Amino acid sequence: MRQFALIASVISLFVVPALGQTLPKRDITPGVALTKVPAESVKCLSDLMGETLSADDPVTLTMICTQGYAKCIRNVPSHTKQAVYTAYGLSGSHAAYCNTEQGCEIDHLISLEIGGSNDQKNLWPQPYQGEEFNAHIKDQLENFYHAEVCGGRIKLKDAQKDISEDWISAYKKLLGSP
Repeated sequence: MRQFALIASVISLFVVPALGQTLPKRDITPGVALTKVPAESVKCLSDLMGETLSADDPVTLTMICTQGYAKCIRNVPSHTKQAVYTAYGLSGSHAAYCNTEQGCEIDHLISLEIGGSNDQKNLWPQPYQGEEFNAHIKDQLENFYHAEVCGGRIKLKDAQKDISEDWISAYKKLLGSP
C-alpha cells in the first residue's frame, strides 16, 4: 500500500502538471467579479462613459457593455503576474505546461468583458497552445458571453458563475466542440 501511495505521489507531482492545466485550481483561482470602479480606472471610465465617476462607484452593465471598458479596467502589474505563476508552482510563462512556443498568458477566469476583476484570485496561467481548450478557445467563449450578456439574452451573474465554475463545460454547452 505504501508503494502505491508513493507512486501516486510521484505521478501527481510530475505527470499531472505536464498534462496541462485546462481549468484553474479552484483553491487558488475561484474567480472574482469587479463590483466597484477601481481608483486607477476612474479617469478612463469617466471619459469613456461621458460622466464623472468616482472610485468605488458600482460597476454597471452599461459600463461593461461599452466598447473600451476592458481597456480601462485591464491593469495586472508584473509582480501580480509573477505571484500567479508562483502560486501555480511555475517560474514564468514558459515553464511546465506553459512550455510551448507561445507559452501562457495570465488570464482572467471571469473575463473583463463580463465584469471580471484584476484580483489575483481571478487570474491563472493559461496555455496558448498544446491543449484542446486553450486561451484562444476561451477567448471565443468570452466574446460569446459578452455579446449575449450585452444583448440581454444571458444574465451577467449567470455568465460569471458558469465561466468561473467550469469554463470548458460552458463552452461545450454553448458553442460545441472547438
